[in-house]
Amino acid sequence: MIKLDSILKGINEKDEKSWTQLYTACYASLCTYVESIVYDMDNAKDIVQNLFVSIWNSDLYFRSTSELLSYMYKSLYHNSLLFMRNKKTRENLLTKMKQEEMVNVEYHDDFTLGMVREEIIRLLYLHIEDLPRMRRRIIELSINGFSGKEIAEKLGISVNTVKVQKNRSIKYLRDCLLNSKNEYNV
Repeated sequence: MIKLDSILKGINEKDEKSWTQLYTACYASLCTYVESIVYDMDNAKDIVQNLFVSIWNSDLYFRSTSELLSYMYKSLYHNSLLFMRNKKTRENLLTKMKQEEMVNVEYHDDFTLGMVREEIIRLLYLHIEDLPRMRRRIIELSINGFSGKEIAEKLGISVNTVKVQKNRSIKYLRDCLLNSKNEYNV
């Protein structure tokens, strides 16, 4: 077991051998400490590695090993909390993005469904215009909510004639819409 006091000068002077000894002596325990905060050993190792790199790249000078260890543990504590906060922020952001994506998909589906519905209605009214005058009038009144009996009274024809003409018109319109479907390769 190496005594950190014996390598402190080398650590402050960025001596690679001293840093290797520091790494060997402290890495495992620092990772265990960080893992107790972030509950993930892979991320704990990254946080510890980043600390070693940041100290190496800094101009910090440690007067004692207790000052070095205190700095390392405090830094790791704060870096771990920062990691957890960022992780929570990332998770919240991902959740929000997934929710927005689902809303966009639903909106897209609703929009597409609305477009299809409007196109079908447009085609239906286009084909209603092709019906003979009496059939067209029966379908229009039917669409407006009139019953067969009310249509018969309004047009001065029998209820049976309304039923027959309405059924023929519906069959014609269905065939026209099915042919339109085939035209659009839907």
